[in-house]
Amino acid sequence: MTVDRAKPECDAARMMRWSCWLLLCLACGIGPAQQVRLDAGQPPQADAGTDAGAHEPPDAGLDAGETRDAGDPADLAPVRWPQVSPVTHDVDADLASVLERPALAGACARVEAGGADQATRLRCGKWMFFNETFGTVGVPTALLDFNQKHFSAFFGRGFEQLGFVADPASANGHPIGLSPTTGKLGNVETTAFTCASCHFGKLADGRYAVGYANLRLDYGQFLVTLGAPLSLSFNANDANVAPAVRARLGPHVEAAKQTQGFTVEAGLVGLSLLGAGSGPNLSVAEQERFLALDPGSMDFLTKPLLDDGVWTVSRIIPLWNLPDASQRATAGLPHERLSWNGGVQTLEEFLKGFVAIGVGASAWNDARLAPLAEYIRSLRAPAPIAVADAAVVRDGARLFVTRGCLGCHDGPSGESSRVFGFAEIGTDDVYAKIYNAPDGGSPCCGLGGDPSVVTRGVKAPRLAGVFTQGRLLHNGALQGLDALFCLTPRRGPLPDGRGDQGHTMTCEGLSDDEKRQLISYLKSL
Repeated sequence: MTVDRAKPECDAARMMRWSCWLLLCLACGIGPAQQVRLDAGQPPQADAGTDAGAHEPPDAGLDAGETRDAGDPADLAPVRWPQVSPVTHDVDADLASVLERPALAGACARVEAGGADQATRLRCGKWMFFNETFGTVGVPTALLDFNQKHFSAFFGRGFEQLGFVADPASANGHPIGLSPTTGKLGNVETTAFTCASCHFGKLADGRYAVGYANLRLDYGQFLVTLGAPLSLSFNANDANVAPAVRARLGPHVEAAKQTQGFTVEAGLVGLSLLGAGSGPNLSVAEQERFLALDPGSMDFLTKPLLDDGVWTVSRIIPLWNLPDASQRATAGLPHERLSWNGGVQTLEEFLKGFVAIGVGASAWNDARLAPLAEYIRSLRAPAPIAVADAAVVRDGARLFVTRGCLGCHDGPSGESSRVFGFAEIGTDDVYAKIYNAPDGGSPCCGLGGDPSVVTRGVKAPRLAGVFTQGRLLHNGALQGLDALFCLTPRRGPLPDGRGDQGHTMTCEGLSDDEKRQLISYLKSL
């Protein structure tokens, strides 16, 4: 077989359109909770037999035995939620224990056959969380296999260098959170993202946790580099590939080309992808903007996805501690306030909007979506990795109330009961333009939805598990709590257009000791 290198069958720009499935990263990213549940894992330093907080009262993160004064403001601060017996096993240092594949096998079939007990429904929901693609179109499976076979030194086994968790059961080196799908690119078989791609990962202490906001996921790098190795295999100087990508991948491609049969295999893969059809390309400038993104952040409404015409970057949100209807009523939350702009009212509404991208909303009614929604609602924050002295934590909780933090973070898990204008918070306001809707209008570009979805504001996020979040603000521009409280310098304007300004209430009018007390309190949640 002769491969014409002067006219490559597949270049990087063409490959990039195959990332349309990444919208799924946000599909399961935001939602409420119905059942408060014990996480099954614990920090390694805790008793291996129990979760570190399994027998704590609801406010044990604040009070480790000291006597409270009547009317102490610390009593009003958000606390770690009470623990109840688990059904699924969602936090553990042992990956197989968290995946619990034998326990999940067949659960959805039993639900379809009429099984209505809670354990079966939650196990079905967890299976869906890790495996269900809703028929969305994904990445050409042959391309994933090709990259893992020849470029695992660059991508890592299971694409771990880009923030994924490798699936130990995958013979071809696929990651957890990518599953075979019925959606095809033309006649090309694809593998699509599931909820686990963005909401499952490894904590700093080695525990794996479901519901974790995977801020290690390097969406920009994955998007831009996925098709580049094949393109550069045909043309090492392909001008359609960003120079930074050519420089990084060039040595890997040259080494691969020296292996027996590589050129023929690359040609066959390229030919097999001809059946994928055509799609939008990313210019070099657009590639460079994606490459500049921090891991865990993305604009999910832009090329090669459905494009709303504005660059509005947001970070992935954890799924833990989502309040139920009673909790929302007590806190004055009018509805579930999903997405960073707080405009989507229910998890079911969010999921239905997503599945329409795949096989269509009509194929996924409330009954079929219910196990997944119930499982997402069951997730809760894992026990903190380490908790400071109880008195310091309680001092921080007191400051949280007396210094006004509760005014914004007044929900059952520290979320806000209302949406704020960006001028109130002072943060980067570009996200107000998401959906590119006219004043008083509905989202653009056929996205549909009630005009109330377009809030042009931002909500305060839940604080449960904030100790796991090394990236903060709605756009992910701040690197951790120390930067939020200005104990370390902020970075200023970022190459991808984001800014880390605003939220100065955590910087001004507080001593360094008070800031550290507040941080200790937040890390206890």
